[in-house]
Amino acid sequence: MPSQIPAQLKTYVAWKFNNVLPGAFTRARQEFKGIEYPIIAPLPTHKRKTPALESSRLSGPYIYFVTDDQAQVRYVGKSEEKLVLHRWVRPGYGGPTTHYWTHAIKSGGCIVNIANGLKGGHSREYTLRYVPVREIPAEVFDELGLTHMTYPTSSLEDIEMALARLVRADWNKR
Repeated sequence: MPSQIPAQLKTYVAWKFNNVLPGAFTRARQEFKGIEYPIIAPLPTHKRKTPALESSRLSGPYIYFVTDDQAQVRYVGKSEEKLVLHRWVRPGYGGPTTHYWTHAIKSGGCIVNIANGLKGGHSREYTLRYVPVREIPAEVFDELGLTHMTYPTSSLEDIEMALARLVRADWNKR
C-alpha cells in the first residue's frame, strides 16, 4: 500500500485534478497519434505557460509526486524541464482546447490512472506535488541511501526510483 511523502521533504502543489471531462483527445506528437486520452480537469489555464499553484524558490530539475485525497503517493516522477508543469502540458486535438494534461507514455500513464480513479470513486481529487532536487534535504538523501550530490541531474533517475520504492508508489511500474 502506498504511503505519504516523507515529512522532512517540503513539496509544493503544482496542480489539483478533480474532474474528468466528456470526450477524449489525441496527441499531436507522431508517436502518440491515434491514441485517445481522457481529459482531466481543471484544464491548463495558460497552455504550456500554466504556472504551478505554488511556486518554489528554485528551478529544476524536479521530482514530482501524484497523491490521492488521502495524501498517499501513487506515482513518483522526474522532470528536467524549466517549469515542472512543462512535463505535463502538451498540445492535442479533439477536445475543448488546444492543450491538455498528459503523461508522455503511450498507455497514458498517470492521466489514465487519475481519470480511472476519479470516475471509479477511488479518490475525490489527485494532487500533483513537486520539489526542486536542490531543495531535497541531505537527511532525505541519507534515508534513500544516496549521498547528497553537487550535480543532482546526474542521478535524477536514482532519486526518482529510490523515492518510489520508499513510498511504495503503486503507479510506478518498470
